[in-house]
Amino acid sequence: MQVFKAALRVFAKHPIYISIYIVYLGFMGLFIGTSNIDAPQDEFVENRPSIAVIDRDGSDLSQGIADFIGTGTTVVELEDSRQALQDATAQSLAPYIAIIPEGFGEDFARSLENGGEAPLIDTIVSYESIAANMMNGRVNEYLDIVGTLMKSGAANTEAEAVEMAARSMEDSTDVTMVQLGESVPISQQYILYMRFSGYTAMLGIIVCIAVVMGTFNRTEVKKRDLASPVSALSISSQIAAACVIIALITWAWVNVLGLVVFRDSLAAVSPIALGLIALASLAFCTVALSIGFLIGQLTTSEIVMNAAGNITGLVLSFLGGLWVPLEYLGASAIVTVARFTPTFYYGNAIDQITSLRDFSATNLAPVFGTMGIMLLFTAAIFAIALAIGRLRIRSAEAGGNAAAQAAH
Repeated sequence: MQVFKAALRVFAKHPIYISIYIVYLGFMGLFIGTSNIDAPQDEFVENRPSIAVIDRDGSDLSQGIADFIGTGTTVVELEDSRQALQDATAQSLAPYIAIIPEGFGEDFARSLENGGEAPLIDTIVSYESIAANMMNGRVNEYLDIVGTLMKSGAANTEAEAVEMAARSMEDSTDVTMVQLGESVPISQQYILYMRFSGYTAMLGIIVCIAVVMGTFNRTEVKKRDLASPVSALSISSQIAAACVIIALITWAWVNVLGLVVFRDSLAAVSPIALGLIALASLAFCTVALSIGFLIGQLTTSEIVMNAAGNITGLVLSFLGGLWVPLEYLGASAIVTVARFTPTFYYGNAIDQITSLRDFSATNLAPVFGTMGIMLLFTAAIFAIALAIGRLRIRSAEAGGNAAAQAAH
């Protein structure tokens, strides 16, 4: 086991890589995760959409509409101009904008007297906001109540009808969150941390393993290995075992750090869900292990290894959607390319696990299928690395034989 111990000593003699690529990036993941301040999981939080009201009428009814729309929402003050409305729509400052035209109150009262169709207020509604679309229904309901009160004689004036409608719409109910199934939702902070930790694990494992592999692939070391009584298979096996230990250390650091820091928000989460996330992380770490093994076969320069590791980690993390959700990129070529990266399946595995509420065999099959795809990436990259390593050994043996013949 001398080679195995030597490989671990090479790893330990690079504390800068360990501290930067594993420890520091691990804490950076915590910073990114904790910066996402999500609401407590056991409380209901009312969604307050941003709205704007342009009142060009100034009647009691228009003021009542403005007060009603402003209840339970965040009111955005807008200038009554074409440019201001266009800017607010383009910048999504207010997904719902109500424009009450001049004479709306008189037209509304006249429609009730004549039995005609009631006028409508002008609206600018964002199709991306569900709350904004629902606001239309609420405003129409409010106007129906006002019209019914005035038409039935329950209210003698428009102002009285507006006041009575406002009181009737004030009724509310208490909301209690009830979790169904085997698991409560996993904290969004922890999910964000684990997604970023894919980059931490990939970069840390790739660089550290590449450095170990590169050390043993140096020409003078290779010649010494060929002259030793230890077989090439034994040497390769011991180096591979050391690389696995390095990958496991990185994986354990990432997962234990997250569980310790986010323990309060994960206290009620099913251990099965947390175990599946850890298993998905382990499968992804095997991909990083194979990439580091490949880079170590290609070069012995630490500068090149660092550059290759950083570029690979950055590109795969971006393409796989670990940093920017792929939904934000639209139906582009990047999304298509992302499906050919292991990081895509790591993020997909986390999404699948967090959406589970029932851990039956049927529901778990897609999760294990996604992990299996990551392991296929591992096998493919390892096969390429082993082929390159075999070519290097043959080249070294050929060079040694040629030198021996020349000496004779």
